[in-house]
Amino acid sequence: MKKIIYTLILIEGCASMKYPGWEEIKIENSVENKPCIERKSKERCIYSVSECKDWFRKRATLVDSNTVEMYVQKNGSPIGKYFYCKPGLPHYVPPKFIKEEYQSGSNIVTGQAFLRQKGGGIVTCAGRDVLMYPDSAYFKEYIDYDKYILSIEKLDGEAKDLLKSSVCDAQGNFEFHDIPAGKWIIQAIVSWDVPSVNNIGNYYYTTSNLQGGWIERHVLVSNGGVNKFIIAQ
Repeated sequence: MKKIIYTLILIEGCASMKYPGWEEIKIENSVENKPCIERKSKERCIYSVSECKDWFRKRATLVDSNTVEMYVQKNGSPIGKYFYCKPGLPHYVPPKFIKEEYQSGSNIVTGQAFLRQKGGGIVTCAGRDVLMYPDSAYFKEYIDYDKYILSIEKLDGEAKDLLKSSVCDAQGNFEFHDIPAGKWIIQAIVSWDVPSVNNIGNYYYTTSNLQGGWIERHVLVSNGGVNKFIIAQ
């Protein structure tokens, strides 16, 4: 028992040395209208909510933050955003949707999305989703590092009209219509299954591992131009 207690104390001590002051980091539901400045954008935690609180606290020390704004998505994944807060700083106000930045448009945007495998093979986004949305602070507020929309119900009604979606055809081509000129982000899913053989004792079975994921490109759409973009890695 003494060895176990000693080991736990040693582990906790190491955490305090690597992340000094992490226990004092505050977890808030929102820092809106509080004297805070943003240090780092969102991160998703893969552990339980209680475990993620400490995980976010430790991560905060690495980016000179003293506060974490944390909320839980509908799928149960905790999301954290890092801030430095103290009296005297300007109040943090989340980015607002500015309609004037994106007037109506009639541009057609086309392209293709694919990934090149290590062996040289090409995998396209055939049959998978493609997203297109303005490259602005407002929209980035609702996108996490795993490239899917967060809290879409919080988007301004007119902003939702600028969140475009499509599906790639059999060759990995996509197309969007009525796109205003300006800076945009296009994101596509490119994934494939890799078969593998596993065993439990003398019992062998086959399974598959999903490879690939979201890829993206920042693009500039111009009026009357050839707005064709390749998204590849």
